[in-house]
Amino acid sequence: MTRLALRSLAHHRAAAIATGLVALVGTMLVTGMMSLLGTGLADSTAAADRAFLVQFPLIMGGWAVAIVLFAMVSTISVALRGRAGELAGIRLIGASPRQVQSMLAAETAVISAVTALPGLAGGYLVGWVVTRGIHSAGLTDAASVFAPGVLLPVAGVLIVLAASVLAAWTGSRSLAHRSPVADAAPPPRRRTGRHPGRRRRIAATVLIVAGLASSAGVLAMDPADVLTTAMTGPGCVLVAVGLCVLAPELVATANSALRAFRRARITAPAHLAAINLSAAPERVRPTVTFLTLFVGVAAGTLSMQGIENSVSSAGSMADSTAGSTAQVLASINYFVVALIAAFMAIALTNNLVASITRRRSEFAVMSLIGSTSAQTEGMLVREIGAAAAVSIVAGSVGAFVAVLPFAIVKTGNPLQAAAPLPYAITIVIGIGVTLGVASLVGRRVIRTV
Repeated sequence: MTRLALRSLAHHRAAAIATGLVALVGTMLVTGMMSLLGTGLADSTAAADRAFLVQFPLIMGGWAVAIVLFAMVSTISVALRGRAGELAGIRLIGASPRQVQSMLAAETAVISAVTALPGLAGGYLVGWVVTRGIHSAGLTDAASVFAPGVLLPVAGVLIVLAASVLAAWTGSRSLAHRSPVADAAPPPRRRTGRHPGRRRRIAATVLIVAGLASSAGVLAMDPADVLTTAMTGPGCVLVAVGLCVLAPELVATANSALRAFRRARITAPAHLAAINLSAAPERVRPTVTFLTLFVGVAAGTLSMQGIENSVSSAGSMADSTAGSTAQVLASINYFVVALIAAFMAIALTNNLVASITRRRSEFAVMSLIGSTSAQTEGMLVREIGAAAAVSIVAGSVGAFVAVLPFAIVKTGNPLQAAAPLPYAITIVIGIGVTLGVASLVGRRVIRTV
């Protein structure tokens, strides 16, 4: 199966590039945090600096690994839907579902291994930039130089590689277990007496509750304690990930909203978009997943940092050291949020391109039955637009709820968690990437069928 996996890569370059980009940026994020952790554990690091240089990369590294795993599962799942016929053929000539999963996991392992070296180099650069920012603010001793070592950054590469293989194994399970003689049929359900989505909803509930508990923990802390930020950040991530797991329910909500719009204003594109969302909701599920995650993490972190900035600016005249600390923490937060946002934008773009390109035959049939290019483009934009709208609402609500305790502790005013600027910036970027990619790729595919 390994030789078959290597040959298969040559025929699926686009999917390999998409997976490779996600693995590359994910490796940079994880190894960057691991290099910072190596600096914190180095013998040359001053004892007073050790706690911060260890705690910060552990927290951020955990976020990065969770997001990388999520992104890889979604990217691989979308790429594999276009290979259903090929995998059914492999099953028909005698391959077992486990062998198919092993082949796909081997493909992903090869792709991740190719991106390991450039990702490791980029991770060293990320760690160096963060360390320089800390030094420039005077928060660490001059003796605490950037000393990442080799072992921990390489361990970061191996973590991403393991996460990639796990994502491939998990993302390919459903397709590998489908009937080879009717590849559109879902795998047989196990007779467990449970609803098929029950476990997923339970997992989503656990993640959301854990995130809210982490955020609510700051209510018992001193407002000046740095742990208020360390507790709220993971809370935003956990709530956003929990909402991502509920992507099928969010897609159903988008479909209901689009149907209501269709009843209010009957147009051919709206009618077609509502039918597509109802018949094939999995097409926009990756969009909902990544956009919800992007809005929840970015808006929550930016809102939290905006509150911290307002509090720090008010007290900076009295304590210049506290003001310097707040500035460097703000710079680090903005830098890391920018990296995570770029990573999710790449993953979102990859999934949009893959899902739209795979619908070429559908667009051709629509053209044959009389649909104009403008109508087909309008249908596609409305589908993605409905998914984007429900994702933005879900992510914004999740971010607000997660930041609410932080706002109460820091300012005493819960409305500070709803400051419009962080949400506006996040929403504009999210909509711009989503609808921009959908429009450009959709127009190119539709007009070439």
